[in-house]
Amino acid sequence: MMRMEKPRGWNTTVGKKVIMGLTGLFLVLYLIVHLAGNLTVFIPDGGRTMNLYSHTLHKTGPLLWIIRILLLLGFIYHIITGIQVTLRNRRARSDRYAMYASKGGPSKMSPASRWMIITGLLIAVFVPIHVNMFSLGPYYETVINGEPMRDIYRLVVERFKEPEVAFGYAAFMLFLCAHLIHGIWSAFQSLGANNRRLMPFLYSLGTVLSILIAGGFFVLPIYTYFFIPLP
Repeated sequence: MMRMEKPRGWNTTVGKKVIMGLTGLFLVLYLIVHLAGNLTVFIPDGGRTMNLYSHTLHKTGPLLWIIRILLLLGFIYHIITGIQVTLRNRRARSDRYAMYASKGGPSKMSPASRWMIITGLLIAVFVPIHVNMFSLGPYYETVINGEPMRDIYRLVVERFKEPEVAFGYAAFMLFLCAHLIHGIWSAFQSLGANNRRLMPFLYSLGTVLSILIAGGFFVLPIYTYFFIPLP
């Protein structure tokens, strides 16, 4: 009897790039939602909108934890596959897949492309610091409409009034921008969008989206440091 072999498609470099692309786009979607919530700090209502937004999220209970677990798994898998692909490409000393996809379109051999593993590892270091600083930071309480809730606005403003936090956070957003510019483009490529007419548009879309996301997170601490008073 002929023995069935286990498919190995996901273990190939191209298969891992597909996984990396899917997890990457999932994380980009989260960044957009996360940024939308963070931008409520600009609303001049003393943090009311930001605190209500945060409180509403936490009231979802189990759903919020499911999302957190999915984010953690996606983040870890994205890092692992990214390292694996980088090591395989270095051993092979060439990346025919990327070169083939970039023919006639934007060049993949950009500084952001060459530094992807570095910017990725820097982001991997930044994320737990960010979580520890804000999600696990001091618990301040406020009352809105008679309902007690966490005063996340006060915590955010206090943190960003510290120059090392504000400017360090902003600096990391430059690495995020570089990572996203190459990453979003590469994700579309890995998922099969190799049409020569379509790729320049997707590259431009990824670049604009990267600048908007990273730019939003960049402005947040700088604006808070200079213009938002302590509660």
